[in-house]
Amino acid sequence: MKKKIFFYLLILVVIFVGLGYGVLHYPISSGMRSGKIVELKRKGYLFKTYEGILDLGSGENLTWEFSIHDDELGNQVESMSGKYVSVEYREILFKFFYNTKFDILSAKIVNPVGDDNQGLCRLVSIISQNGSVVRFLRPLIEKEDPELLRLMRDCPK
Repeated sequence: MKKKIFFYLLILVVIFVGLGYGVLHYPISSGMRSGKIVELKRKGYLFKTYEGILDLGSGENLTWEFSIHDDELGNQVESMSGKYVSVEYREILFKFFYNTKFDILSAKIVNPVGDDNQGLCRLVSIISQNGSVVRFLRPLIEKEDPELLRLMRDCPK
């Protein structure tokens, strides 16, 4: 009799642990967002997480709150503070230990559309009017920074 009760209790504990893990870790959605990181702080009593705010720039909701459950990724995102980034996230069902239901999985710095290249393209337009300057600069740029030359060639004529 005691063995049966112990066996049933063990099965119930395993079921509850499995359900708890699933509820706290199974994503209900995932996606990408881009914006500028305006706030990031390490928070929590028992389970420390990074909690942050992403400035989306436009639209109905101008900011988006997120959590980072991975310390290594949190340190990486902390170094991106104030920069325009693209983040991949998952939405979990409940935010039991965290401030938000959105968990960041990866982040990378990106340039917003037209941000850096607009000034470069204006400079290319001015330089291209003088053939001797172009003949002087092209080999130098090809040697030192081929990626810059590709960006310059992508500028509208």
